[in-house]
Amino acid sequence: MRKFTQLLGLALVALLLLPQSIMAEQRVTMYFVDGSGNRVRQVTATIGEEFIEPTLVVEPANTGGRVVYESTDYNVANVDMMSGDVTLGTTGRATITATFGGTEEYGVNSASYQLIVEAAQDTTPVVPPTPTCPEARWNLPADNVLTLHVGDIVSVPELMGGAGSLLYLSMKYIDNIRVAELTESDMIWARGVGTTTFTGTVLQGGADGSGQTLQCDYIFTIVVEEAAPQKADPQLSFSATEVNVELGETFVAPTLLNPHNIEFTAMNSKWYTNWDSKIASVNEMTGAVTLLGGVGKETITFEFTGNDTYKGGMASYVINVTTSGLVVGGVLVNNGNAGDVLNDGSIVWDPITHTLTMTNAAISGANINLTGTTTQVINAAIYYADKYPLTVVLNGGNTIANTDAGIYTENAPVVMRGGKDGGSIRISASTVGVKAEAFKIYRCYVTTYGNAAGVAVNELAVATGGNLVAQGGIAAQANSLVLAEDNDGEGISILTAGVVFKKGTGFVNVTDGKQVAFVEIGKVVVVPTTTEVTTIDFTQTDPEGDETVIFSTSVNDTYNEETGQLEISTSLTDEQVATAMETLIPGSSEWIDMLPGSLVFDIPAGEGTVRIQCMTLPGYTLQVKMEGKAAVSLTQVSLGWAEVSYNVVEPIHVVIYLHVASGSAPARIAANMEDTDPTVGAYIQAVKIAPKNAPDPNPTTAIEIIEANQGENGKILMNGQLFIIREGRVFTATGAQVK
Repeated sequence: MRKFTQLLGLALVALLLLPQSIMAEQRVTMYFVDGSGNRVRQVTATIGEEFIEPTLVVEPANTGGRVVYESTDYNVANVDMMSGDVTLGTTGRATITATFGGTEEYGVNSASYQLIVEAAQDTTPVVPPTPTCPEARWNLPADNVLTLHVGDIVSVPELMGGAGSLLYLSMKYIDNIRVAELTESDMIWARGVGTTTFTGTVLQGGADGSGQTLQCDYIFTIVVEEAAPQKADPQLSFSATEVNVELGETFVAPTLLNPHNIEFTAMNSKWYTNWDSKIASVNEMTGAVTLLGGVGKETITFEFTGNDTYKGGMASYVINVTTSGLVVGGVLVNNGNAGDVLNDGSIVWDPITHTLTMTNAAISGANINLTGTTTQVINAAIYYADKYPLTVVLNGGNTIANTDAGIYTENAPVVMRGGKDGGSIRISASTVGVKAEAFKIYRCYVTTYGNAAGVAVNELAVATGGNLVAQGGIAAQANSLVLAEDNDGEGISILTAGVVFKKGTGFVNVTDGKQVAFVEIGKVVVVPTTTEVTTIDFTQTDPEGDETVIFSTSVNDTYNEETGQLEISTSLTDEQVATAMETLIPGSSEWIDMLPGSLVFDIPAGEGTVRIQCMTLPGYTLQVKMEGKAAVSLTQVSLGWAEVSYNVVEPIHVVIYLHVASGSAPARIAANMEDTDPTVGAYIQAVKIAPKNAPDPNPTTAIEIIEANQGENGKILMNGQLFIIREGRVFTATGAQVK
């Protein structure tokens, strides 16, 4: 019917509009106003409340024309077609339109307003629930009555909730302290004959979280009678007052001594310990003790409330639970297994000196949780939670493999040394090889592998006879690195294979207190002072007296001994170099494969210039790419000096490489080790790093190639194949010592 009415209204509007709209030239003015006479385009109504429709104003008023009303949604607002009265339906929006049908003098026009219909608001106030007192009863033999004799001292009975749980008493009160009172240890002491009441209070909180608290009082009667005839002392004690047990060992409880053979029952005796003990629990009927995995002291108490012959009495002993804090291959080390931890004769633990001796041992396996000593379970092949330094002695070759960490200590340093005949260990883990407060090695060879870091410590120290090969996402992450010297004066080697030490760490040599370099296989590390010019040499004499080219692994690039020059023929693209510097680890095999013929070194933090004595052949340029900066092109038609300025806040990598400048460059000849005259794109004779305010690095006299002084200025040179630390020590790229 409503739909029919709507359609009928539209038809009437059409009939009204048709003839007049054709003839008339004027239009009436139409708009809606509220009760105050203000024009309105939108009004709001609430279901269930009175709604007064806006009034339609038509000017001029007496035109003789007819007005018809309609609604865009009769479910929301049903409007009377002739009067404009609105009946509210459901919530929503509807547009009410009044259409003037027109006359011979005035044309058709309309006006409308939008009606928003809202639901009525629930104004019923929310009353938070009132807390109620729980049902409870006192655990007493007689209903709500505790009968005592003068002089008795007993525990306060337990208050049992309706579900059988214990209710916590926040307050306790005895009405007549002449009859009974509470002692300092919270026991009921019967003082005189009579009757009184005991009140225990439970604070019950509101369930709505409003903070309302209800005080619930529970009362029982205390009846104190004349003292019974004097009872004998039960003379209870234990065979030992203190028992030491190491976590993981079998606990043997001391014997309860009962010289009078008193019969103990559930009604006259019980065993107990602290309410929230994390050390041990005890069966209140049998006295059987269970260690809970915590470390510390716990008191086990047996209480006898008395019988017709003997008065009440108590006896206690203390359990002192200790631990080595050491887990090896998932085995908790204790006094019982210290002599042969893995049951294969390869590992021995000395708890006095905190020393773990490994003899050709292989360790793997997950850690077990030392409850009470750590908040999380650390998966490590060797896990140590004690505060004393952990010493690991290596005999022969040893290995550690774990899915997370190789050696992990909570807060103690790790000292690793070789046995009488020396020793070595290989530590591999998917996260970190060694994680400790500090890590010191001497008289042994250590290799660490970890995806995150080979070694992650606060201080890394390499002392007499120690060698470390650290490999990982970060080879060695430390706040300080200490390099000592051997007794024979030779240097200590710190090696990384294809990875870098973390930048920003202060590695210091204890012999002279000077800063030492970050070390990477396949690159030159230079740490000049702020006032001196440093020259990068291109050759280094190895222990056999042979010169070794350190700049490149490419057979196309050679070193000319007669001229002292690098002859570079391998050309690279800028994109190739940028990709390598942004995504690869300097010194890695991927780096060497992508950047053949490049000269790689570090420049220090600060401001200065890199000066290159070079010459480029037609069609080629030398590019100088500094980490994070655009490459700079150098063209030298004759041998001379070119320079590139720098100003950096921390040491950065620099790569010098050959670039094809145009299509006129000669085709590169495929060279091999027997080539005597490969195609050469550029020559480099010297590279100098000159910090700001340094002396003039370009004297007028001929440039002399300065030999490297490794011991004094901290320069370390290598060729990607041999890693030369100090004279007499040579290593392969994988860290194996050649001599």
